[in-house]
Amino acid sequence: MRIAIDATAACTPRPTGIGRYTAQLARSLSDLDVDIALGTRFSHLRHHRHRLEVGSCSRFWIQEPWWPPLMRPDVVHVTDSRVPRWRAARVATLHDVMHLVPDLLGKEPISTTGFRDRMIEGYRAIARDCHRIIAVSETTRHDFLSHIDCPEEKVVKVYHGVDRIFSPMPPEMSADILRQKGIPERAILYVGDLSHRKNIPGIIRGFMAADLGDVPLVLAGDLTFGGEELQSFIEEEGKGLIHHVGWVGDDVLPALYSSSRALLYCSFYEGFGMPILEAMGCGCPVVIAGQGAAPEIAGGFAETCQPDDPLSIAQALLRALSQQDSNRAAAREYATSFNWQRCARETLEVYRAAREVAIGESGEANPATSMEKVR
Repeated sequence: MRIAIDATAACTPRPTGIGRYTAQLARSLSDLDVDIALGTRFSHLRHHRHRLEVGSCSRFWIQEPWWPPLMRPDVVHVTDSRVPRWRAARVATLHDVMHLVPDLLGKEPISTTGFRDRMIEGYRAIARDCHRIIAVSETTRHDFLSHIDCPEEKVVKVYHGVDRIFSPMPPEMSADILRQKGIPERAILYVGDLSHRKNIPGIIRGFMAADLGDVPLVLAGDLTFGGEELQSFIEEEGKGLIHHVGWVGDDVLPALYSSSRALLYCSFYEGFGMPILEAMGCGCPVVIAGQGAAPEIAGGFAETCQPDDPLSIAQALLRALSQQDSNRAAAREYATSFNWQRCARETLEVYRAAREVAIGESGEANPATSMEKVR
């Protein structure tokens, strides 16, 4: 099979969860000698220097809604929940369905109404037009099928992996890296976008309620929807203890996890939650909300809280800080069970299933050879 992957999510100077997933999956598929080509949408032309490059894999540009007519792949895979537009076997990855579960998302809006409506219509389009859909957790799969009309067999759970760089770093090494970046050591940590969905005010209130003295809270991520309001909240409530250090890359993250006393990751809803496993892999205790996919991914190795209750967050944080070394070791071992090689193998099986369905629909050996586009 030849696989065309829309790798646009990885074409950015500051990749977050979806971009990192795209890059790791592509590299692992290449390691399996899968024939892949990596596409980037023209909308990201300004970031052309950051296009994903994997070994000798070919690269191409995408002008929506049309894909280059000479590619002729057996399978088209879009990694950011968009519907592939070409008449080949079509696969999309579904990272979360937060817009389908508004009751879990707190009182503040997480997006504009127009954006929410477009996302929900996008979910319906994925269900209608894709031959297979990858859900990154069973929670995401369940929530999608509970709200969108879609055959169950079309949606397949495939977990992410955890990069091997996320392992405990010697204290002197992590301290040196953090000093160079001006990031406090031995802090309480949050990693991810700063938005209302991530429950940043709740995290701050819970941290303050824990009353840890001069222990700081480090927020590592970019401000997104509602960012100006959140920045004002940080400045008003932080009392000098909160340090917003912005986006942090993989050159710093392992040191940050290894140095931190605990990860506060009690967002209202996660489709997967990569920082949970990354922190565990580095020996950092984790606090999560008891809803969304976080409990599924944490596997019982994180302390849980009610995300809308600062006292519950504070109590969970104090429990995390008192974890025994044996608990941290068990969490590290659990985190290593998530690997990108397995993710790539299971994704390849999804490609094969999608191709079989597409061939059955078209009766062609390669559905893309007719050059007919799906509009």
